[in-house]
Amino acid sequence: MRARLAAALALLPGLAAADPHKVLVLQAEGRADAGLRARVNTAIVRLATAAQLQASAGELTFTDAATAVGCRPDAPGCKDEVISMLSVDEIVLTTVTPKPGGVEIAVQRIPRAGAARDATMFLATGAPADKLDRLASLFGATGAAGQPPTGAKAGPPSDRPVAPTSAAAIAPTPPAEPPVIPAPAAVPPASPAVPETAPPTPAAPPADQPNPRDQRLQLAGMIGGGSLVVLGMVLWGAASSTQDDINRAPTQSHQDLANLKDLESRGDVYAAAGNVLVAAGAVVGGIATYLYFRDRRASSAPTARLVPTVLDHGAGLVLTLGGLP
Repeated sequence: MRARLAAALALLPGLAAADPHKVLVLQAEGRADAGLRARVNTAIVRLATAAQLQASAGELTFTDAATAVGCRPDAPGCKDEVISMLSVDEIVLTTVTPKPGGVEIAVQRIPRAGAARDATMFLATGAPADKLDRLASLFGATGAAGQPPTGAKAGPPSDRPVAPTSAAAIAPTPPAEPPVIPAPAAVPPASPAVPETAPPTPAAPPADQPNPRDQRLQLAGMIGGGSLVVLGMVLWGAASSTQDDINRAPTQSHQDLANLKDLESRGDVYAAAGNVLVAAGAVVGGIATYLYFRDRRASSAPTARLVPTVLDHGAGLVLTLGGLP
């Protein structure tokens, strides 16, 4: 494994250049996919090159380089050992971490001597990975549009003399004319409110007119009472037929006597039930018939009403005589 890593380190481009200050941008690490890390790495190399640094892209990540050296990546002196092994003056470490809505790109410049510098930016999902101008300040370069790097402060005010303002410019402004307030528009007089007339309430039927619902109940009582009477008469007929069977029943043995007793019990039940049904039907039908004809008679009787009425030229009483046919 170490032999393969050493062979890969021997192929690192740009290490034989004559420029004394060499910057090696190691491959980006992190949980993001390899394609996105490669595009971010290319953009960082472009930023370092735009800052007129002798930058080149490495073939390994910092973790692989630390493994080749034989140190742990989180050890304090491991970065210096990696810089010495790669024979460069500075290395650039990049970590691309997925976040909700995009990825976070953290870049760190680690020189051979001096303090490390770092910068972080958020790249939204769908944004081009080669536009990392917000990291240009880490390399001391301006953005693509010629804007100063992120965090740059405005320079001191200019010492050039300010041109005197012309007399026309300092002339007093004439007082503004008072605003003209338009006269209020004439409001037409409100028309007198017309009292709303409530819709006429439908007149209730005369008190002596029979209620249709009561008439239906009375007719139902008449029909029901008649039905009970008819059913009671049917039971009386059954009781009479049973009595004929009793009269003709043999009485020679104990079984004949038992059958005779059953016939007598059945006849008694038929007779009693017939009595109850005939009596109930007669009562219900009689009451319903009485109420029906009473209401009919009351509705057909002539009536007289004295009603106060408003006439064209005053008021008076109207006497109404009439009845239902």
